[in-house]
Amino acid sequence: MPVIKLKTTVLMYPPSEKNRNKIILRYNSELIEFEDSVGDITFLFELLKSGHEYADIQQIFLSSFPHSPFSEYMETVDTLGLIEQTDVDSQVLSVYEKSRWSRNLEFFNTMLPCGGNKFDVQRQIMESWVCLLGCGGLGSHILFELAALGVENITITDFDIIELSNMNRQILYKNSDIGKAKVMAAKERISEFNPAMRITAKSLRISSVQDIRNIITGHDLVICVADKPRDKMVKWLNEACCGQRIPFINGGLDQRRALFYSVIPGITGCVECWHSSVPEGSVQKQIINTDLATEKDYSVPAPAMSALVSVAAGVMVSEAIKILTGLQPPALSNKSKCFLFDDLTITEAESWSLNPECHCCSETVKDI
Repeated sequence: MPVIKLKTTVLMYPPSEKNRNKIILRYNSELIEFEDSVGDITFLFELLKSGHEYADIQQIFLSSFPHSPFSEYMETVDTLGLIEQTDVDSQVLSVYEKSRWSRNLEFFNTMLPCGGNKFDVQRQIMESWVCLLGCGGLGSHILFELAALGVENITITDFDIIELSNMNRQILYKNSDIGKAKVMAAKERISEFNPAMRITAKSLRISSVQDIRNIITGHDLVICVADKPRDKMVKWLNEACCGQRIPFINGGLDQRRALFYSVIPGITGCVECWHSSVPEGSVQKQIINTDLATEKDYSVPAPAMSALVSVAAGVMVSEAIKILTGLQPPALSNKSKCFLFDDLTITEAESWSLNPECHCCSETVKDI
């Protein structure tokens, strides 16, 4: 029989003089209050703190409180996500891996129902294949985040070399790296941080949809922060990923804003679904068409700052966790969200839906 226990991330507070008949729990930064006039709920939580087999908890509890609704209480604490099964299979990770990723494991556990296996979630991440397009400001932050998350299989692509002006935001590189190819310096630095990672570094300039197809084949997720050519890159990315049914996350900076969205081919709307939803004759449609036709971009390097970059990277990697593990539904699909430096808010910038007649992703929908 499985051993049931209160999660270690649940804090229990004793009744106060003012609230003698209340028990208060803190979980995920939220307070949960239970009326406890007869003391049965406090008794149940004390049992759960020490951990027992379900049948033993039931027997001990009902012997002291035979008229209390034990099954109802247990259903409530399970629904609230407060309990876990402690004897799940942990052998999918080595002793070293359990220690290295211990904080990840407890984080995942906050989203798992009783019986869910946090060790399986970490193993799932470790075995995922991620492709990162771009190793500049956002890319270097994202690569570090993926390494800290435990992703062990990754392809990185960039054509650029390291310059002095990169040092204000591209956290993987040092002054001694100036003049080196970004992908090679990134691979060297990340391999030191997490030697278990298998990194394929491709130093090349993406110039067509076929280039992206060749790079992303066999991956579980693509994260794109490559910004040149600015608008063609997004079009190529969308076509390549939809064609191979690979989810992707795209993001970038626009002065004091960071923007990001995700696409799950065949399930959510793609970039072409988004663009086709923009009314003809609108200013936005005019801008989209002009950007695609002229590759309009800033004449000087765009402004960027590490603090803004790190927020965007954190949001995009959080979305990657959702997509790779299924712990939660993606939060950036069918919408573009924006982080604004001015007031530090994240808001929805635009939204769209899957277009069943989309020339890019409709066949993907039909095949599901």
